[in-house]
Amino acid sequence: MTRNRTPRVAVVGAGIAGLAAAAFAARAGTRVTLLERVSEPGGRARTRASGRFRFNMGPHALYRGGPAEAVLTELGISPQGAPPDISRGLGFADGRLHVLPGGPLSLMTTTLLGAREKAELGAVLARFPRLDPAPYLNTTLDAFLRETFRTERLRSIFAALVRLSTYTHAPGAISAGTAIAQVQSGLGSGVRYLDRGWQPMVDAMAEVAEKAGVEIRAGARVRSIERGGVLEVVLREGERIPVDAVVLAMGPAEASALVAGGSDPVLAEQVDRALPVRAACLEVGLSKLPDPRRPFALGIDVPTYVSLHSAAARGLAPEGGALFHAARYLAPDEKPDRDDVQAQLEGQLDALQPGWRDHVEEQTLLLDVPVAHAVPTAAMGGLAGRPRVDALAERHPGVLLAGDWIGPQGWLADASFASGRDAGRAAAAMARSGSHG
Repeated sequence: MTRNRTPRVAVVGAGIAGLAAAAFAARAGTRVTLLERVSEPGGRARTRASGRFRFNMGPHALYRGGPAEAVLTELGISPQGAPPDISRGLGFADGRLHVLPGGPLSLMTTTLLGAREKAELGAVLARFPRLDPAPYLNTTLDAFLRETFRTERLRSIFAALVRLSTYTHAPGAISAGTAIAQVQSGLGSGVRYLDRGWQPMVDAMAEVAEKAGVEIRAGARVRSIERGGVLEVVLREGERIPVDAVVLAMGPAEASALVAGGSDPVLAEQVDRALPVRAACLEVGLSKLPDPRRPFALGIDVPTYVSLHSAAARGLAPEGGALFHAARYLAPDEKPDRDDVQAQLEGQLDALQPGWRDHVEEQTLLLDVPVAHAVPTAAMGGLAGRPRVDALAERHPGVLLAGDWIGPQGWLADASFASGRDAGRAAAAMARSGSHG
C-alpha cells in the first residue's frame, strides 16, 4: 500500500450490516465506498409507503437494550417508537381465541390450560428469568420442551413464545439455549415498534455514513472479489476498484459466489448447512379499527402472529386508522400455498377484529419474506457457532463478513448491527496496517 494515500475500504451490500460497517470504517479514518446493487440502501429494513400507510417488510421490532441499540447509540442515532401492549394479548388455539397467559391474572383466567398446567407453567415462568441458557446451546428446542414440560399444550405455548421472539419455526433444529436467551430478552427489556417504520433509522444511518465520508453507489452490481497484485472489487460492467479491505455484508450464498468462484470452504459449508428463517405476511391498512381492545394475538397450535403495529408506533397509519401485520412463521423447507396462507391469516383477523374487511384501504400478501439467513442450530452450538467477521482472513486476507448470520452477538437485526460494527472496525484496521494492499 502506498503510504501517502488514505487507506481504502469497500463494503458490498447496503443493508443494516453494510451501513454500520461503512460508517465505522469511515469514522476510523479510511476512504469507504459502499456498493448496493439496488436503487437505495436499507435492504430488508426499508419501509414501503402505500396510500396513507407505511409498511415494513413484515413485522419488525427493535430489541431494547441489545446490540442494535448499542450500535445506534455509538452512531448518535436514537430511533423513536414505543413497546407494544401485549397485556391484552390473546392466543389462537383449537380454532378460537383465549387469554394469553403473560402474568399472574391472565394465567389464572386463561382457558388455554387446566389447573395443573397453570401451576406448572407458573412455576417455570417464575424461574425462567434466572435460567442459564448455556447448558442448552447444543440441545434442540424440541428436546428442551420434552424435558421441561409434561403436556403438549404447555410445550406449544412455550414454542409460540420462541417463534414470537426469534421469528423462527424450526423446533427440531434451533438451539434451545439461543431461543431461551432471546425469550428472556423479549420478556425482560422487550421490544419497540419504530415510528414511521424502520425507514427513518435507515435514512439516519445513511446520513451518518455520508457525513463520515462514505461514498454510496446505488445500482452497483459486484461480480467478484479478486486478488492479483492488489485486492480488487470487480463490478459486473468490468470496473475494478482497488481496495485495502472489503466487507461482504450479505448472505452466505451471495458471499460465496463472489469469493474464489464459490469454492471457499468456510462459505461453502455455510451455504450447505444454512436453514433460512422465513415468514409469510399479510399487511393490512384499515381506515377504522373495529375493536381497539384486541391489538394482538399469537398462534399456539398454529405458527401465526397478528399485531396492531400502529397502536405503538406513530406515523404508520392515518389518524383513526390502523395497520396490522399478520404473519405465518414458515419452516425452513416449507413451500407456502398462497390461497392457504391468505385464508388462514384473514381468518385470524376475522376472529381478532370482526368487521375489519369493511374498512380495508390497503392489503398485500407477502408469501415468502426472508427474515434471517441461517437458524442458529443446536448442532452448531447456537450463536457461538456462527462464522466470525474475519473467518476468511487466513485464505483471503483483507476480506471480512457481516450480516445476521455472522458473529457470536445477537440474533436478527442485533446480529447485523453488531457484526457490521465489528467488520467495519476490523476492515479499517487491516487497511491502515498496509498488509493487504
